[in-house]
Amino acid sequence: MRPSDDHRSLGDLIRFGTVASVDLAGARCTVQAGDLTTGPIRWVEGRSGATRTWSPPTVGEQVLLICCEGEIAAGVALRGIVSTANPAPGNSLRELVQFGDGAALAYDPEGHALEVLLPAGATVRIVADGGVAIKGDVAIEGDLTSTGTISADQDVVAAGISGKGHVHDKVKAGTDDSGKPK
Repeated sequence: MRPSDDHRSLGDLIRFGTVASVDLAGARCTVQAGDLTTGPIRWVEGRSGATRTWSPPTVGEQVLLICCEGEIAAGVALRGIVSTANPAPGNSLRELVQFGDGAALAYDPEGHALEVLLPAGATVRIVADGGVAIKGDVAIEGDLTSTGTISADQDVVAAGISGKGHVHDKVKAGTDDSGKPK
C-alpha cells in the first residue's frame, strides 16, 4: 500500500462531521462529513448495559464518524467534541451537565457543593417509595404542603411561638377557651 493509499484508508475509517438529523424513536442520527451524508447510524452513548444513559446528540454537534472497515452504513457517531459552535461550558474542576433550556446539574469538588439549577417554571419530582432521608439543616423559601402527618422529635416553632413550650393567657377553668399562645 502506498502512503497516499494509507491516508485515504484512514480517512474512510475516521473523520470529523456534524450531526445533520436525529431520530429519537430509532436512536439514530445522520452525520454530514464534507460532501458525505450518512444514512441513519448509531451514536456512542455513555452506557448501554445494565446501567444505561440516554442523551441524544444535537443537530450541529461535532462528532467523530467512525466507520468500521470503511463502511459508512456501519458507522457510529462519537460525540462530545468541543468546538467553536459548541464551546466548553466551564473552565474549572466544577463538573457540569448543562441542558438546552438552561437547567444544569453541577458538582464542585473544591467547594464540596452540589447544585441543581432549573429555569423559571421548572419542577422537580422525586419518587422514593422507601422514603427520603436528609441529614443536615434544610431551608425552604416558599410554602410547604403535606398530605400526611408532620412529626418532630424536638420542638416546632411558628412565628417565634414554641409548639412544645408555649403558654396561653386568659386561662379559666371550665368550658371557656383560652387566649392565644404567647
